[in-house]
Amino acid sequence: MQKLFGYLSYLLLFFLTVPVLAQQKEKITLEFADSLIGAVKNGQETRRLIGNVRLRQGTTTINCDSAYLYNYKNFVEAYGHVRIVQNDSIVITGNNGTYDGQTKFAKMRENVVMNDGKKTLTTEQLDYDMRSNQAYYPDNGTIVEDDNTIVSKQGYYNTQTKVFTFEKDVVMTNPKYKLTSDRVIYDSHTKVAYFTTLTHIEGKDGTLVSTDGEYNTVSGQSVFRSRSSIDYDTYILTGDRLNYDKLNQLGVATGNVILFAKKDSVIVEGDTARYFGQAGISKVYGKALMKKLMKKDTLYITGDTLVSIEDKASNSKKIFAYFNVRIFKKDLQGKCDSLVYNQTDSTIQFYHDPVLWNDKSQLMADTMRIQLVNNAIDKMYLKTNSFVISLDTLKNYNQVKGRQMVAYFDTTSQLYRVTVNGNGENVTWVLNDQNTNIRGVNKVECSNMIINLTDGKVKRVAFLNKPDAVFIPPHEIVEPDTRLRGFKWREKEKPARKDVLVREELPLPVSKKNNKKEPVKPKKTIEKDKSTNKTTSKVS
Repeated sequence: MQKLFGYLSYLLLFFLTVPVLAQQKEKITLEFADSLIGAVKNGQETRRLIGNVRLRQGTTTINCDSAYLYNYKNFVEAYGHVRIVQNDSIVITGNNGTYDGQTKFAKMRENVVMNDGKKTLTTEQLDYDMRSNQAYYPDNGTIVEDDNTIVSKQGYYNTQTKVFTFEKDVVMTNPKYKLTSDRVIYDSHTKVAYFTTLTHIEGKDGTLVSTDGEYNTVSGQSVFRSRSSIDYDTYILTGDRLNYDKLNQLGVATGNVILFAKKDSVIVEGDTARYFGQAGISKVYGKALMKKLMKKDTLYITGDTLVSIEDKASNSKKIFAYFNVRIFKKDLQGKCDSLVYNQTDSTIQFYHDPVLWNDKSQLMADTMRIQLVNNAIDKMYLKTNSFVISLDTLKNYNQVKGRQMVAYFDTTSQLYRVTVNGNGENVTWVLNDQNTNIRGVNKVECSNMIINLTDGKVKRVAFLNKPDAVFIPPHEIVEPDTRLRGFKWREKEKPARKDVLVREELPLPVSKKNNKKEPVKPKKTIEKDKSTNKTTSKVS
């Protein structure tokens, strides 16, 4: 038992001695100095080293003009042209500093520069823990790496992983961009910057804004995981999540997406948006909704998918809406299978069973086209199987039918004239002067005709090319005789505002350049009323 106790005591003494021996091996040693003076500082015996001082601890060397070496605590105070080198790769210089050999912790002050061969950090204060490879500056620092320059109030740098953490007033600049944030983690291996606070990335083309994401400073590829936006000269793209490839100009936005075309005052919203910059194509789908700001009103268009195509060669822009398309404006509602909005010539083309309503008028044709002037409806072209129905004050159906028609609107977007070209047919209910009683029904067949309306009611009709007319007195009116072939009153299909606004109203994007909500409604313009100076003939 006594032998066993002695053996255990020997082992305990051995394990306690090994760290001490290891620490002794890690003692800071003097390699050279012009002069050495023994001194007492702070009540402790120390060595004062003067001139061309060189100290070493393992793979770490310290050079300076003068120093105090505290052997008892393995500590150095260095002054003048201080230079610390770790593993022949990390070099730190400054006016003065300290080095603790026990903790391998260095503090450098005044005109501090840290360099690892590829990156240079300059600051006034630097703390460097060699055991954790962590450097820290508490008061303003600048990092230079290739074309990147990063400035921040505070920062950390891991010399092993090559990862920086910048905090407070962070600014990263490059010939291609400028990034501002309050906290950025930058991986110098991958050249990717990560951020979790409000961040702006400004480039020649525009600005990216997000609060959570990552940005590749070389390729320009970015991933934003919070509500973010891309603000360029011509448009703003906003979404709950954004992926953007700047080099190939490819972008994907998901979740409450807003695409705002500044020049055209057009806002497109949806669940998902894809942007193909080189092809000039933007695609929005999932409860897609377009808003076109017009004079004192907004035109809403919704469908399964909205696609915007910009042809730079011809300088043209078009928006395509397809499947289950519905439109709404205070004075115009409609539905169709698909449409094309040409922003270049301000026309909207409707396809596949389109039907539009204006006040008390219903317009139908195989295809229809609206011409806009100063963001207001000016003309409507109806092609093939054209049919216009208007309700009078007694809710009778006045009808016009023909091969092709043109509907004219005044400056208040009221329908005031319809011209018929080919196979014209007309049914007009004739009322007394007080519009309280029916005098009869006029049925006319004429290849071409002109119908004039006031407040949506038929007032005058001009028939051309030998009309064939029949007047039916009230006592002879039979319901089938008051309906033209193909008559169909589809008011139940007319979309209300709630039917078109298929998603919650989202706040307008904000342009960083003027810090104002975009877009600004166009100024009011005054036009001569087209309904004046018109000559027509009254039907007797």
